[in-house]
Amino acid sequence: MDDDLTLLGVVPSDRKKLENMGITTLEQIALMSVSSLGMGATKGTMLIQRARNILANQNIRDIVIVNADLIEVRAKRTDRAVVKSILNALDVYAVGWGNAALSIEGNLLKLTRKSEAFSKVIAKAEGLREILEAKRREEQEKSGIYLPEDDLREFARQRGFSGFWKNVFQEIHGNDIMKQVIAASMFSTYPEPVHSLIIGEPGSSKTMAKEIITEQFSDITTIGANTTRSGLVCHLGTGDLGALPHAHRRLVLVDEFDKIPEDDVEYCYELLSNGKCSVHSAKLHQNIESEFIMIAFANPKTKVFGQDALNDIGLSPLLMSRCALVVKVQNIGKEDRLNLFKKKFYGHGEMQEKQAYYDQWVKLSRRYEPTITASENTVHRYLSAMNEIVETHYTTTLRRDLRMSDYLRRIPLAIARASFQSVDDAILQEAETLIHDSIATWM
Repeated sequence: MDDDLTLLGVVPSDRKKLENMGITTLEQIALMSVSSLGMGATKGTMLIQRARNILANQNIRDIVIVNADLIEVRAKRTDRAVVKSILNALDVYAVGWGNAALSIEGNLLKLTRKSEAFSKVIAKAEGLREILEAKRREEQEKSGIYLPEDDLREFARQRGFSGFWKNVFQEIHGNDIMKQVIAASMFSTYPEPVHSLIIGEPGSSKTMAKEIITEQFSDITTIGANTTRSGLVCHLGTGDLGALPHAHRRLVLVDEFDKIPEDDVEYCYELLSNGKCSVHSAKLHQNIESEFIMIAFANPKTKVFGQDALNDIGLSPLLMSRCALVVKVQNIGKEDRLNLFKKKFYGHGEMQEKQAYYDQWVKLSRRYEPTITASENTVHRYLSAMNEIVETHYTTTLRRDLRMSDYLRRIPLAIARASFQSVDDAILQEAETLIHDSIATWM
């Protein structure tokens, strides 16, 4: 990956001067003046301006011109270097005087009119907004999103997280926790995945869930039982890479997860944890990078659950800990099968009628970064509840350990992402309930 000085196009001789002064980042250069940079007027101005342009481009998420006297800019970060870069991009000359006044609320920058020159700021904001929207449209089209973003967001907000899993899996009667767990995985992101594990006896609704996802959504990699037994990361017989290294930025459905060869499990630990691993076998030496979201399906180790379901989990505790949510599913009874046959026969349901909306809803949501607005008291109570889960299940076959520190953030973010909202008190409560309910399926 290019470093910041390479991004700026700094020649080797100037790089050495900057590095000798301890200047190596965009943020440092963006905060400097031409005289303090000491590179000469022309070169110094160019480097500072370029650094600020890059930071502004990287961090502006949205620009809203509320009215002739107010502009709102939502940013990824609001540290000094980023704020200065955004103000520079909008031709705001100084904080608190000149053409605009600045106030910051979380990640939101509010610029209000201070003089007639504010019209220049508005004109600049309009231009940047058009560039931002064109860039967003181009990125969305590359991701397979062609429906209008506003329509997709409104569609999502009307239904929310619960509307998604209820409509997508309406053919499945019962097993609501499984549906919610799968939905949480689908609304997570590739850099911060919510891997989930569904364990059920043969003939349970886990097979139906897998088929629904495969039929209705795109960018799916399906891994069958034969592939699982051969190796998910590395085929130890041939030395070829398995399916997971080729599943970058895809939703992966793994069948018979409990059949992974023992030698391959070691590679799975690292790849599931951080999207990277190193394979060193007799026939293969390679560093692998692959970011994906995994929904795995497995059978109990004796095919059927006994009185204590926890004893029938046939996966190693370390592998279990790589899955944020683990749920036990029930078998399909006679009445449930008849209901399924009826729904399949008539083919009714919004999912069938608006399949493209649901597919692109998921894709667009992964581009959304929810903010955390829950109160400190609610966050403290939530974290305390998660700590109790770790204390209770650290030594059980469910193996809830310190990796929960990642999951307790990713799960509420996924739920909030489904309706394009922030992680407020209600979302945090919903995440806590889902985690508790998934564990309760084993009790």
